[in-house]
Amino acid sequence: MKEFPKDIKFKYNWRKYQQRVLDELHSHLFDNNLHIIAPPGSGKTVLGLEVMLRLNKPTLILAPTIAIKNQWIQRFCELFLQSENVPDWISGNLKEPKFLTVSTYQALHSSCSNSDIDEEREPDNDECVEDSAEYESSEIDSETVLRLLRDQNVGTIIVDEAHHLKNEWWRSLIEIKHNLKPTIVGLTATPPYDVPFTEWQRYIELNGPVDAEISVPELVSENDLCPHQDFIFLSEPTENESRLIYDQRQRTAHLFEEIKRDGTLISALMNHPIYTSPENNLEWIYDNLEYYSSVLIFLKANDRLVTEKHIEIVGTKDLIIPPLSYEWLETLLTFYLFVDEEKSVENESHKEKLINKLKRAGVLERKTICFTYNSTINKALSTSAGKLKSIDQIVDIENNTLKDDLRMVILTDYIRKEYLTNSGENGSELNKIGVFPIFEQLRRTNDRNLKLCILSGSLVVIPKTSLKSLRDFSGKSDPDAISFTVLPSDDQYLIIDIAEKFKQ
Repeated sequence: MKEFPKDIKFKYNWRKYQQRVLDELHSHLFDNNLHIIAPPGSGKTVLGLEVMLRLNKPTLILAPTIAIKNQWIQRFCELFLQSENVPDWISGNLKEPKFLTVSTYQALHSSCSNSDIDEEREPDNDECVEDSAEYESSEIDSETVLRLLRDQNVGTIIVDEAHHLKNEWWRSLIEIKHNLKPTIVGLTATPPYDVPFTEWQRYIELNGPVDAEISVPELVSENDLCPHQDFIFLSEPTENESRLIYDQRQRTAHLFEEIKRDGTLISALMNHPIYTSPENNLEWIYDNLEYYSSVLIFLKANDRLVTEKHIEIVGTKDLIIPPLSYEWLETLLTFYLFVDEEKSVENESHKEKLINKLKRAGVLERKTICFTYNSTINKALSTSAGKLKSIDQIVDIENNTLKDDLRMVILTDYIRKEYLTNSGENGSELNKIGVFPIFEQLRRTNDRNLKLCILSGSLVVIPKTSLKSLRDFSGKSDPDAISFTVLPSDDQYLIIDIAEKFKQ
C-alpha cells in the first residue's frame, strides 16, 4: 500500500475556521512542520486526520493516553471511512506498524530509552485503576522501532496534545524525527508558554513555529461554543490540610539548607570543567547559560570564589550574582543529576543518594524537581475538602440570583463511592472532594429545596420526584430499561440501575 484509498472523505462540511486552516495548509508546510493551536471542541482530531490524508504518506499518530489513541482510530473510521470496522492497514501497535499506526508517547519513549514506564510515571495512591491503565509499553528497542517505521516509509508524524512534549518524551521523538525526517504535525490547545526557555526551544525544535491558531471567539461566532465568563472563587484548605502543607514546606526548607551545604556537591562543581576552565567550554556554556549561571549562584552562596572571567561570560563586570533561591537550586540539581555528563564513582553514588533523598521529600517526580509546588502540596490543594464549603456557597449565590431558572452542573474527578453508606443516617466526615461528597454536602444543607442528582458512569442518583419523568422517557424504548433502590441515607432520593443492554 503506497497511499490512502482515494474514496476517503470527511462526512461533514468543514467549519469556517477549519476551512481557513486547510486553505492555508500549503503555505505552512515549507519547513516540513505544521503547528496548530486550537481550543477544545474546535476539531483538532479531524483537522489532523484531514492533513494526514492530504499529505498522503504512511503516518504515525502519537497520543498521550490509550483512550485518546483509540479515539483517533474510532474518529477516522466513523467520520472518514464511515465504517465500524477497522481496516487491516491501520495498527494500534508500535511493534506491528501499518500504513497508519496510532500509538502513545509512553510506548515510543520506553522503546527509545529502554526504560520502564513505571519509572517515568508514578501514579498516586488515590488514582483510579482506569487512569493507571492509560499507559503502555512497547517492549521493543529503539533500533527495532526505527527499522519498523523506516520499512513502512513513515513520512508523517502527528503529535497530539503536543504540549506534553516538554518532558523526557521529547528526546525519543527528536531521535525519530532526525532519523526519518518526516513532516511533523503538532496539535495542541495549550502551548507550554510557562516552561523555561530551554524547554520552549525543545518544543519548537520538534513542532516548528506556530503556523495557525483557532481562537475561542471563532467558535463562539459559529455557535460551536456558548458565550461564557470565567470567575474565580478562592477556597481555603481545611485545618488538617493547612497543617500538612505547612509541615511539607518546613521539610522542604530544611532540605534546601541541607543541599546548599552539601560538601560533595560543592566539590563536584568546584572541580567541574565549566568552572575550572570556562574558556574551553564556551559553546556548551552559551547553549546552557541557565545551568551555568546556577552553578555560579550556588558556589557564591557557599562563599566560593566566582572570578571575573565567569562574570564576563555571563554578563558585564557590574553584574551582581543573585542569592540562591528554590528556583536556582532546582535548575542546578537538574543539571547535576540529569544533564551533566561528567562521571566519577564518587559523584554517581552521591547522585543516586541525592535522587532518593529528593524523592522521599516529594520534591522530585519524573526528573522534574520542584521545591515550591510538589505533589504532596498539589494533591492537598487540588483535592481539598475545603472546596466543599466553597461549592455550597456558590450554589447559594446562584440560587439566590436565578431562583427557579437555576440549571447547574458541577464537574469533578473521582466518584468516591466509599462515602455512600448503607445506614439510615450518613454522618460520615466529608474529608475528600469528589462526586458523592459534593452531592452529600449539598444534600445535608439543602434547605433551598433544590433537585440534586448524580450522573456518572457507575452511579446515578435522582430525586424521587423525577422518577415518573425518567420512566416516561425510558418506557418509550423499553419499560424494563431502569430499576431503582432508595438511597439508604435519604428516602427522597433513588439510586438508578440501568439495564446492561442500554449502557452504551
